[in-house]
Amino acid sequence: MCNRHITYTQAGVSCFVGQESGKFKAQFFVGNSVVKIPACTKRQTVRNQSKKQKNAKMNRKTIFLLIGQKGSGKSFIGALMEKEFGIKFIRVEDWAKKIKKGRNVDNEAYLKQVFEKIENGIRDSLTDKNKIVFESTGLTEYFDTMLERLKRDFQVTTIGVYADSTTCLERVKTRDQEIHINISDDQVVMINEKVRERNFTADFSISNQDKSEKELIHEISKNIGQTIDK
Repeated sequence: MCNRHITYTQAGVSCFVGQESGKFKAQFFVGNSVVKIPACTKRQTVRNQSKKQKNAKMNRKTIFLLIGQKGSGKSFIGALMEKEFGIKFIRVEDWAKKIKKGRNVDNEAYLKQVFEKIENGIRDSLTDKNKIVFESTGLTEYFDTMLERLKRDFQVTTIGVYADSTTCLERVKTRDQEIHINISDDQVVMINEKVRERNFTADFSISNQDKSEKELIHEISKNIGQTIDK
């Protein structure tokens, strides 16, 4: 910590005006006012530069966020992005299942906790990865808060995944319930109606209706290939 006496010279006489401290370079009186000069501005500049460098490094990391109805094929496309483009697919539904604890999927406390867990988990995942992909229906204010916070620190590319409601419901009925939250047909219909009503505006879109895996890979590459290659 700095600890030096501060003097100034007037008419050839050196006068003591204060002492350096960790907080102020000097403190002295001018008339009835106290003048304080900040100390160690060099150290503050170094800290600011370090913070900017950290933020720049974080902003180089990319999140691909798949948004769509339940059963639209978000998880399938996420798995394809990992397999074909090497972008780690984070199965956030695993986290949601662990903290559900018998609560309804529309329970406010559960939803708030889920999106907090997802945000923290995504941040942790990006500590050793430059690009990741995860999925969401894009509903509730807690999703909006999470998305806004992630956008502050990372490059977030949103991708809308689309299929008709009948196809979505049939897919939910036949998919592996071990890796998804088990909900009723009525709940699926209700949630998907809300997704369609919101009509989230994404950066890119993928139609996942009656397409082969090869066709989907081509569509992913065509729409977001340049973003993936950065």
